[in-house]
Amino acid sequence: MAKIALAGGGTGGHVYPAIAIGDVLRERGHEVVYYGDPDRLEGRVAPEKGYHFQPVRALQYPRGGIVGKVRFAWGLLLAILATRSMLKRDGIDLVLGVGGYISAPPVLAAVLTGAKRAIHEANAVPGKANELCGRYSHLVLLTFERTRSRFPEGVRKELVGVPVNPKILDGDRQKARERYGLDADTPVVCFVGGSLGAARINELAIACAKASGREYQVLHLTGPRYYDEVKAAIGTVPPGVKLVDYENRMADAYAAADLLVCRAGSATLAEICAVGKPSLLVPSPNVTENHQEENARGLEDAGAAVVVVEEGWDLDANVARVAALLDDSDGLERMAAGARGLAKLDAAAHAADLVEQLLA
Repeated sequence: MAKIALAGGGTGGHVYPAIAIGDVLRERGHEVVYYGDPDRLEGRVAPEKGYHFQPVRALQYPRGGIVGKVRFAWGLLLAILATRSMLKRDGIDLVLGVGGYISAPPVLAAVLTGAKRAIHEANAVPGKANELCGRYSHLVLLTFERTRSRFPEGVRKELVGVPVNPKILDGDRQKARERYGLDADTPVVCFVGGSLGAARINELAIACAKASGREYQVLHLTGPRYYDEVKAAIGTVPPGVKLVDYENRMADAYAAADLLVCRAGSATLAEICAVGKPSLLVPSPNVTENHQEENARGLEDAGAAVVVVEEGWDLDANVARVAALLDDSDGLERMAAGARGLAKLDAAAHAADLVEQLLA
């Protein structure tokens, strides 16, 4: 059995797919450790999941300025050399980078130790770390076919999708609605801004909750950061509206919903497809190379989602759009079927198979 390092993180879209692949590899008898930033998400989640965690220190890529870029290059070199010693000490046979700036030192250090290198790219547009590491990898695991051309010709590229936690499939519609205090027979739109929330999605959720003559229910996962603000904006919470600050049982939220309104991070989209739910996607404009819109367009092209961008945002039009979508049961079912058609429920196992082939 091999010793494998997962490397990267910073966001759930990087960390949770890595953990999903790592769990499969551990089940198959491999020893798996996690290399990442101790002060970001992976520093908490990986140890909670039982992974031995190795802290890596590195600088984020600067947005501009020659001085910053020189400092970054020097810091990256030092981080690579430090991580090389860690890889040798730990006897790592393969490094799987999952994106985020912290993934670059372990993957590039593996070039120096002779360990195998693979990366997983969750988005339609690769981040800078994966763009760099892809040039030095033996294997690139892709989520979107359109991403294939963004990596060098000589590198093996395989389409696997984004691994999801199988527990998201465990939701029960009736029990979930009972838990939230929602009516069993009235349509539900679920607004999800992610663990931190999203201001534009919250704005739309508030407007929908307060809409005159609303004939649907609103389940609003505000994010802890925005909960008090949203509650104050709504005032007395109307019937058929449920506010939740943070949801650690997303299976319930998905099960309760007839329509999801959310951002377009790769992990979120993978879960939407896995549970087969129609969605109205509002991509975050504050991401590298606008990759969330590229992600979202993939679902839209498959008939699984409607995409609304923040540029030229029209709140009243989008409130009307939510109502129109919920009023079209046949359209919702077509979108749900489109989402299910994109689902890759075996993504973690498929990725683990390819990693093991690389080690053979």
